Amino acid sequence: MNKKIILHLCLALVATLWSCDDFIDKQPIDQLSQATFFADEPTTRTAIIGAYRSLTTSFSYGQAFIVVPEFAAGHMEHISGFPEYVEYSNFAIRIDNPWSLNMWTAFYASINASNNIIAYAPEIEGFVNNTAIQNLVREAQFIRALAYFNLVRGWGQVPLILEPTSEQTTSADLRVSRNAVEEVYAAIISDLQGAVALPLTASGSQKGRASGIAARALLAKVYLYTGDYGQAAQLAEEVLETGGYGLVENFEDVWLGENSEESLFELQFDQQTPNSFVQNANPASRQEFFARESALEIFEEGDSRRDFTLRRAEDNTGAERLYVGKYRNFNPPAQNIPVLRLAEVYLIHAEALARSSNTISQAVLNSLNAIRQRAGLDPLSGGTSVEEFVRTVQEEKRREMMFESEAWFDLCRTGLATEVLGVPSSQRFVFPIPQLELDLNPNLDQNTGY
Repeated sequence: MNKKIILHLCLALVATLWSCDDFIDKQPIDQLSQATFFADEPTTRTAIIGAYRSLTTSFSYGQAFIVVPEFAAGHMEHISGFPEYVEYSNFAIRIDNPWSLNMWTAFYASINASNNIIAYAPEIEGFVNNTAIQNLVREAQFIRALAYFNLVRGWGQVPLILEPTSEQTTSADLRVSRNAVEEVYAAIISDLQGAVALPLTASGSQKGRASGIAARALLAKVYLYTGDYGQAAQLAEEVLETGGYGLVENFEDVWLGENSEESLFELQFDQQTPNSFVQNANPASRQEFFARESALEIFEEGDSRRDFTLRRAEDNTGAERLYVGKYRNFNPPAQNIPVLRLAEVYLIHAEALARSSNTISQAVLNSLNAIRQRAGLDPLSGGTSVEEFVRTVQEEKRREMMFESEAWFDLCRTGLATEVLGVPSSQRFVFPIPQLELDLNPNLDQNTGY
């Protein structure tokens, strides 16, 4: 953390406080401290909406956190071959790459927005008896956990900041070291264990908000990354057995509509909160990002997902190009981003149960085949090792979740990125710590290999 990050965090706090129509008090923001802002449920609700919106910026899920992992996974290309994108495809990322800094800063902005809610909302009078405000704090825990999960997957050891920063935070306070990966994951798990107490489902006006089911799904995913496969399988099973959710019959309906029955947590975009990636990746829009032709080879013959995920269309010169098919609602650019959906939970369950039981049981196969059969593919039977089955799950996940920021991290987690993507060393499974951060904070050190 450094002065530049604090500036971004302060700007994020300002956006949080002013972003919602139900914030009535227009007192100048510099006359309010974070602590005095949190006066009641409406002000806390305003803050949590701002925290959600911090995830929708072009430096976060609104563009960068889709583009960068998909370049690294070999699924995407840029119209002009800009070096800052190509570096991720070539696994030769410069330490001053702007997108590494942009994502880092964006996630810490989301963390600080959450930290303010977690720190100050419990000081509101009557908090111990106010379930609504308690749930807003739990939502903030979910957001903070999600942001740290993306940071630890992307950069490995990162500074663990669990208190809000403010104008009173000194430069010495900000010169913090990176925490061990295990410490970061422990904090993520702690936050999600709090968030599972949220109402089980989010419906009506709560669509797009964290829920108990979303927290369980994310926690199952986190346990998969930490190697706690038994817990991952158990939580995934709880999610799959919860009523009110199910795989949509037609894969494309997840993307052509909003908040489908398959969606567990979906970031909400609208004309006031436009989706930058959608604007830049469509044939009738800005046409900056394209799908790579080699991505077609990842799909099996007869896979119904292929021609929707990867669609051919003419660019503005009349030439035929391959586009990202999942994000096609660009007029207006208000397409939502599903962050957690039930299909991924089926695949988490399949891998985690196989690993924890050390066998390819019928329950393991059922979870994998639920996804394959929806795609029009033949179900798989047993007769393989757990190691080979895990590889099969990763292949299936790559097809199912292409352009959803998951393939790169999953292939690195399982060690398959070297073989499948050609990553020259496991040291390149993480991104470089941004050089600007190192310049301003002498207590930070660079990832090995950069």
